[in-house]
Amino acid sequence: MPVDPIDPIAISRRILAGGEITREETHALLSLPCDGEEIYDLFYAAHKVRRHFHGNRVTFCSIVASKFGKCSEDCKFCAQSAHYDTNITSHEMMSKEQVKSACTDARNRGASSFGIVNSGRGPNKKEWPKILEAIEGMKEVDGIGHCATLGELTPEQARDLKAAGIARVNHNLETSKEFYSQIVKTHTWQDRVRTLKIARDAGLELCTGCIFGMGESIEDRVSVAFSLKEINPHVVPINFLNPIPGTPLEHAPKLRPLQILQITAVMRLVLPRTDLKVAGGREKNLRDLQSWIFYVGGTSAIIGNYLATMGRTNDEDMRMVQDLELTWTSEVGNADETKPFEFGTLPGFESMQQLESRITSLPLV
Repeated sequence: MPVDPIDPIAISRRILAGGEITREETHALLSLPCDGEEIYDLFYAAHKVRRHFHGNRVTFCSIVASKFGKCSEDCKFCAQSAHYDTNITSHEMMSKEQVKSACTDARNRGASSFGIVNSGRGPNKKEWPKILEAIEGMKEVDGIGHCATLGELTPEQARDLKAAGIARVNHNLETSKEFYSQIVKTHTWQDRVRTLKIARDAGLELCTGCIFGMGESIEDRVSVAFSLKEINPHVVPINFLNPIPGTPLEHAPKLRPLQILQITAVMRLVLPRTDLKVAGGREKNLRDLQSWIFYVGGTSAIIGNYLATMGRTNDEDMRMVQDLELTWTSEVGNADETKPFEFGTLPGFESMQQLESRITSLPLV
């Protein structure tokens, strides 16, 4: 008996009416060939859902590697793992003033939030006071949200972060529960979920996502998508593997640009109301199709550099937003208070040249 073809537009109508996509439909959409017409129906369907729930708004965030390298964990994708020879230059915790300066630069470049990112399984007692000092520096910068990626947290640490003014913590699932042990051996998927529960119990918002392109199956992609749906974070960053020389995944085949857009579109249908952030790997993997991330469902992105790889210049991202006639939005304050991005609306930026000169003075992360 022939199987009826999957209809992405019908699924989007159901979502707009308050319904949901099923696991079986998610699998079918992720299985669509990228050389057929159906893939563009999927993109259109995701766009309709994005516009319905999020309008024309986009946001940007920025991160800094406040502690870099020498990580005890063996994540196969990560340049910072001490288990692999990736030819990086590690450094200990940045000072309060360094973090404050980076936060100020992020705000001035158009980021609505800024996060410190520390390598390691989790903070130890020795470095905890330095982390809280760094957060003090961040809090001295107005007009931007304050976030942290610190690995595993204890309940006491999570409460300290909340009291110090951190609004949101990032802690990714990385991949499906079923595939996780193929990527990480030094801790478990359940360890990550436990930290998310600790953070939420402390009143912290969650930024929780995953990485695609590590050799996972379509079933794994469905599994992690619905795990994220169940957790229901404030932000879901989706990353696409940029293989790092020296890591076990250095020879992993890259996802094709249309595959990345396909995954992004399906994630939008699974998570219609969530801020879907297209993060690591977009520049290297999407190339000329980067601007499509917003059409197929993305609502935010990272500007500037990442942790062990470089992003593209901020003026290119801001110009992309202008060319698409999208609305740059600051998450600080009322989310409905949006405005088109224009040079001169951020402190110290009257022209593209001023934006570029500011960027070239920033440290690479």
